[in-house]
Amino acid sequence: MPGSKYSVFLLFAMLTISACEEDFLLLRPDFKPSVVVNSIFKAGKPWTVNLTYSKDILTSGSEILEITNAEVAVIEKNNGREIILRHIGKGVYQSDIYPPLPDKTYELVVNVPGYQVVKATSNAPQKANVVNIISDYVDQNTTKVNFEIKDNINNYYIWNFISSNPKNPIDSNFTGNPKELVSSIIKYKNISGYLNNLSILNENDAAAQGGTFSTNITDNKNNIEGQTETNPDETGITKRYLRLLTTSKDLYNYYKTVEKFTAADNHNSSFSHSPEIYSNIKNGLGIFAGYTEEFKEVK
Repeated sequence: MPGSKYSVFLLFAMLTISACEEDFLLLRPDFKPSVVVNSIFKAGKPWTVNLTYSKDILTSGSEILEITNAEVAVIEKNNGREIILRHIGKGVYQSDIYPPLPDKTYELVVNVPGYQVVKATSNAPQKANVVNIISDYVDQNTTKVNFEIKDNINNYYIWNFISSNPKNPIDSNFTGNPKELVSSIIKYKNISGYLNNLSILNENDAAAQGGTFSTNITDNKNNIEGQTETNPDETGITKRYLRLLTTSKDLYNYYKTVEKFTAADNHNSSFSHSPEIYSNIKNGLGIFAGYTEEFKEVK
């Protein structure tokens, strides 16, 4: 009789384990990728929108796929004008017609078969009014730069310092890719370098109604883009510039969260929590945001 009870208990235990295993296997639903929008716009530059599907990080070998069959339009909110973007390849949609204007609000509308309509709204503010730039010598390699902005409304500013000469001019290439913009201004060394960034571990952004700002810059005049200026006649005179972006609130929030994400460690660890990157995309992921840009020489 004891043996019979043991057999019944063993059978019950096996059934319980089997049931648990089956429940565990059914926990993960089928993965449906989200529409990912990557688009920044700048006054006077072509509209450019990059579209992809999100990647399934739990499936080995999963890839980021481009969206090539979408209908993409930008609507100017004050007059309802619709700007149609055409696919030019590799998930990039573009239009040279009616480029963005400062201080205008625009709505992005994306239709992808099988998905809800993807939307986002943002603007490109007016350029900041920079009235004074004063540089003070600190030591052989460091210059302290103070600059003043006079604005009548609250704005969002991001800045860095770059250097250029005839052989290494300012890179004016515009791709509409937010990752490239952030990498050109971020102050952490591991992703800087899209432009020659001279600022090191200084605050380089502010949400304010103008004000006076101060930054120390490392003055590597003799080493531009990794090239040593052994003969001044070969490269010409090196100049330094304050590069100032006046951004929409959306782009500023995106920049700040990418900055935190970059500074965090162990993104792939199951024991760590990576900061979330800001998104203003409805029914999707990513960013659609505007900005204006200006360069002021630092003497």
